[in-house]
Amino acid sequence: MAQPVKQTIAELHPELSEKSTYSLIIDGTNLLRLSFADTRINTNGVHYGGVFQFLLQIKILLQKKDFDYVYVFFDDEDSGILRYQIYNDYKANRDKNYAEKIDDSSDYMKAYNAKLKSMQNAIYNKEKQQKEKRPLTDNEKLVKENFARERSILMKYFNELYIRWVFDDKTEGDDLIAYYIKNKKPSDKVVIVSADEDLTQLISDTVCIYNPRIKTFVSHKNFKELKGYIHENVVIKKIFCGDTSDNIGNIDGLSESRLFELMPEIKERPITINEVKDRAALKIEERKQQKKKPLKWHENIINGVSKRNYNGDFYDINNKIINLSMPLLTNEAKEEMDATMYAPMDPDGRSFANLYQYIVDDNLTDLKNHDRFSSFFSTFKSLADKEIKRYNDFIKKNNK
Repeated sequence: MAQPVKQTIAELHPELSEKSTYSLIIDGTNLLRLSFADTRINTNGVHYGGVFQFLLQIKILLQKKDFDYVYVFFDDEDSGILRYQIYNDYKANRDKNYAEKIDDSSDYMKAYNAKLKSMQNAIYNKEKQQKEKRPLTDNEKLVKENFARERSILMKYFNELYIRWVFDDKTEGDDLIAYYIKNKKPSDKVVIVSADEDLTQLISDTVCIYNPRIKTFVSHKNFKELKGYIHENVVIKKIFCGDTSDNIGNIDGLSESRLFELMPEIKERPITINEVKDRAALKIEERKQQKKKPLKWHENIINGVSKRNYNGDFYDINNKIINLSMPLLTNEAKEEMDATMYAPMDPDGRSFANLYQYIVDDNLTDLKNHDRFSSFFSTFKSLADKEIKRYNDFIKKNNK
């Protein structure tokens, strides 16, 4: 029989007596982009496949688990600017113009940003000339033309479905998710929905990832089996090997396979930057004793050398922009997160009737029929009931 927690212990550690809750955390930008694989349009010829598929994925997950909370976190157009201020090549390969958005009127910073932008343009224009520019795929065109509109539709629907959502114009969705994980209740068990491997660094015994691209749950139990190394080394691997999608530099000459060859321990236990540096130094000494020339990439590891433009220590900068245990948020984003996490949701003005009217107005063909609407959203009813009960309990407890 389960033993009760002693009163004195419970008072000192209330988390021990808290009932477990289950939260579904959705990387909204990632899931919405994936959802555009659904190309359905309404009778007016307007695309809404992203909206439909996004809601369908939530429905499927709610059927798998009776979650207590559902949160969606989105990027905005200038999300990432906080990383740009640390590392000026951040996402430069995506035609981002962060320098133009920074409010710094000093002549020095204006000249610096102008010179930096000129250098970046020269580098990437040269790269574009070396290979023919790839035309956008049909899916990429759909996303580019419809993303903001369908995101707005979803946020409108979320309000009626008791789905909490946050996005900040300068904070990335990954950081909002990381802030949640860092500040969640110990009794809160979390499923993060994302195909972005950056978020696998947040895995723990109470946090797992659902990858909607491969339809697989990734946890501390199966991560090594799936990836070939332990999840505690996600950050260290990326610090050394970089990330081409975000234009984050790697150690010059160092690939993932070379890192694994140099440090096979990465598969079994957490490793550190200094351990990798020391191993590289050892290899250099071994080659010298063998009358062999040191390998350049070993030297680059010790000296933190990258082909990318690092205005400071390579390892310090990459750790700051990669490591989500130190999420980068604006003060406004922190305040919004603190106000959203676990807070009771006032049911006043929220209803499935409102949702139905929105769907009719938006002409979502596959959902606006009464029977289809009722069938599709029946799974969301349990979430709404829980949120309403929590709010009523809160009002009763506080005599409001």
